[in-house]
Amino acid sequence: MLKTDTEIYTITSAILPYQELVDQVWEKNLCSGCRGCIAVCLAGTLEYDQKAGRPYQMNPCVECKACLDVCPRLSANAEKIATQNLLGDYLEIKNARSMTGGAHFQNGGAVTALLSAALEEELVDCALVMGLDRWTQEPYPRVVYEAKDLGKCAGSKYTSNAILESMKDLVKDQSIKNIAMVGTACTVQTVSLLCRSQNEYAAKLAQKVRFLLGLFCFEAFDDCLIAEISRRIDAPTWNISKISAGEGQMNIILRDRSTRSIPLPDLASFVLPGCKACTDFTATQSDISIGGVGSAPGMSSVIVRTERGLGLFRIAEEMGFLEAWDGVNGEAIERLCRLKMKRIKAPE
Repeated sequence: MLKTDTEIYTITSAILPYQELVDQVWEKNLCSGCRGCIAVCLAGTLEYDQKAGRPYQMNPCVECKACLDVCPRLSANAEKIATQNLLGDYLEIKNARSMTGGAHFQNGGAVTALLSAALEEELVDCALVMGLDRWTQEPYPRVVYEAKDLGKCAGSKYTSNAILESMKDLVKDQSIKNIAMVGTACTVQTVSLLCRSQNEYAAKLAQKVRFLLGLFCFEAFDDCLIAEISRRIDAPTWNISKISAGEGQMNIILRDRSTRSIPLPDLASFVLPGCKACTDFTATQSDISIGGVGSAPGMSSVIVRTERGLGLFRIAEEMGFLEAWDGVNGEAIERLCRLKMKRIKAPE
């Protein structure tokens, strides 16, 4: 007897728990590209399709349902990590900057300073950050074990959220007990959901993360952005020293220190579709959030959210890795929070 489409769908959904992600997230172009579902899948069921900008089935599913626990775009999960105010919960907001200079520092280099303190004091075994191929300007996940190497990874990367995929290798390494991780809001949300999951493997991943640093993020772009920037400024990718977004412009500094700018609206077609479903500008689920909005010139706005984050911040100050002052313009940060919330993509 032939089965109806409804019966086939029901059976498929029962056999393949990730089908909910297919229906509710991927096919609606809501995927953030965080790769949390891939990182938490012990069976290696899912791989990431760079061209499509979302995962796909690679191997049979073992029905553990861990992928459903960690996706920040599922409505049930979004409710778990929702905040009641624009900036989220926090203990302190400070202007901060690194006490050591760096050619690729973004704003005040506060992220590098905090990670340096964590590594130098052996509070963590390594830092998981996004590195950058300076020839192609393509970002990639990088594990850093020594503070002296952090400067090579400084600066914003606008075209990848792939950092969680590296957690699979780190969780297998028994010598690594504690990690400091840096990510945008979607990555931070996924780690927060990992901590809430009852899945045993998800718990192992979450337990590795001692410090979670979140980056202010309005939107990310697909991989074609770099080629488009190179074309528009008529310069090869290897000649680009630094890229930063701010005040409605994508600003490019070349190796000879000359600058170019492209209006961000001109690059709107390269924005990842899933970013239009995100309401979180300041990574509210992190231990510490860092960004360039609302800060004094040459500094970062640092939102310290948890006691764990406060401990790291104090140690970084005491060790002379960073200096901090009051005076952050919270209204400027809240303004961008509201702007991001206004452009939320309606479900299809």
